[in-house]
Amino acid sequence: MECLSNCLVCGSKKIIKKKSLIDYSLTKETFTLYQCLSCAVVFTNPRPKKDKIKKYYDLKKYDSYSKKNDFFGFVYGFIQKLNNSYKTNLLKKYKTGSLLDYGSGSGSFVNYTQKKGYTSFGYEPINKLKHNFIYKNKIIIKKQKYDWVTLWHVLEHTHNPKSTLKGIGGLLNKDGLIAVAIPNIASYDNIYYKKYWAGYDVPRHLFHFNTTSFKKLATFANLKIINKKPLWFDPIYVSMLSEKYKKNKFSFLSGFFRGFISNLYAIKTGQHSSIIYILRKC
Repeated sequence: MECLSNCLVCGSKKIIKKKSLIDYSLTKETFTLYQCLSCAVVFTNPRPKKDKIKKYYDLKKYDSYSKKNDFFGFVYGFIQKLNNSYKTNLLKKYKTGSLLDYGSGSGSFVNYTQKKGYTSFGYEPINKLKHNFIYKNKIIIKKQKYDWVTLWHVLEHTHNPKSTLKGIGGLLNKDGLIAVAIPNIASYDNIYYKKYWAGYDVPRHLFHFNTTSFKKLATFANLKIINKKPLWFDPIYVSMLSEKYKKNKFSFLSGFFRGFISNLYAIKTGQHSSIIYILRKC
C-alpha cells in the first residue's frame, strides 16, 4: 500500500481522516478516505500502488469490462447504450472529428462514435479485450492530436488526476475539448446510502469529487469548465447496486425509486449523482 502525506490536487498537507468503507463489490477489504481541507477533494489513503491495483479489478465481473448475463449486467448494458447516445449527442453540439476515449473499457463508446461519424480511438491499460482501435501503449495515442478526449468514469480511477488531465490537455488539437464524467459525492444518493453508496467503489475509485473540488482540480490542471450536464440514468443503477450492497431483496424496485428521487432532488439543487464536465484549455 502507498500512503499519501499531502493532497495530490493542490499539494496541501492539511488532510484529515473522513471515514472507512468496505469494498462490497469484490474483496470485502476496508479502506479509509481522507479529505483535503484546502481543496475539499476526498481520496483513498493508504491506497494500492499502481502495479498492485489490477488485483482489485475482476475483469469477469467488473461492469465496464464485462458482458454479464445476470440482471445487473443487463441493466448496466441497457443504461450504457442509452448513455452512449446521450453523450454522443452532447459532444456533437460542439464538434465532431477525431476522438480519444481515455480508459475505454470494453470499447463500447469507441464503437458507437465510429458509427456516428467520429474518427475514434481508445486507450485502455487494464482491459484485456482485443480491439483494433484501442491501445494499451500511451506512446501510440500520443502520435496524433484529437478534437475530443473523453473520460467516462475514468478520472476517479487514476493515481494522479491533476497530472492525468494536464497530459490529456497536451493531446488536444487547437480548440480541442475534454469531456469528463465522474460521480458526485454531494449527490442525494450518496447522502442517503452513506457507507453503502456504490459510487465510492473503493479502492478502484481513488479520488472523489463534488462540483467545488472538481472545479479546483480543473483550475490546477490549466483547464476551464465551459459546461456541465447530468447523467440521468446513473443514479438509478448506482442506487440499485447500493441496495444490493445493503442486501435488500428488492434492490431493483428500491434502487429505481431512490434513483428517481435523486434525480428530482438534483433538478432543484444541481447536485446530480454523476456529472459530465466539458473543459477546454485556458
